[in-house]
Amino acid sequence: MELMKVCYVWTLLSILVFQCLTEGSGQQTSFELPVQLVGFPFIIIAVRLTNFVKKLSYALNPETYRSRNRRHLTFVDDRVEPYDPLEVEKYIVGEFGARACVFERVCAHYAARARAQPRPQMDWPDVFSQYKRSPDQAKEYYLLSVFLGDIVGSPQLCHQLGKRRGCDETQLLY
Repeated sequence: MELMKVCYVWTLLSILVFQCLTEGSGQQTSFELPVQLVGFPFIIIAVRLTNFVKKLSYALNPETYRSRNRRHLTFVDDRVEPYDPLEVEKYIVGEFGARACVFERVCAHYAARARAQPRPQMDWPDVFSQYKRSPDQAKEYYLLSVFLGDIVGSPQLCHQLGKRRGCDETQLLY
C-alpha cells in the first residue's frame, strides 16, 4: 500500500515538473525548479527498492531457513570433527543424568541423512512409530539420538558416543 502511495506521489511530481518545463521552454522562465525537488524522491525510491530486493532475496534463499549449526556443517571438512566427543558426553551427562545414553544406529542414520541432504524433511511418522516401540525408559534417549544425529550431522561422533555411552538393555532397566 505504501509503495502505491509513493508511486502516486512520484507520478504527480513528474507530471508537475514536466508541465513546468514544457510551458517555459521557449522563453526564459521566472520559475526555476530546484534539483533537490527531483533528486530527493528519486533517491528515496531507489533506497526503498534496493532494501526490498535485499529482503526478497534473503527470504527466497533456502539457506535462510536452516539452523546456524546446519549451515556451518555444509562448509566443514569431513575429516575434521567440529565437536569433541568428550565435551559432548559431558554435556549429555549434565543435561540427562549419569544414565544417559545414545542409540548409535539411530544417531548415525539421521546424521547420514543430514549429510546427504542439506535440508532434509524429517520423516515424522517413522520417528514417532519408533518412539512408540521403544521401552518407556528409552524414549527420551531415542529422541536424543534422533535429534543429535540430525542437528550435528556427524556419523563419526555418533559412533564415538555409541562406544562411550551406548544404550543397552541392562543400562535401561532401573
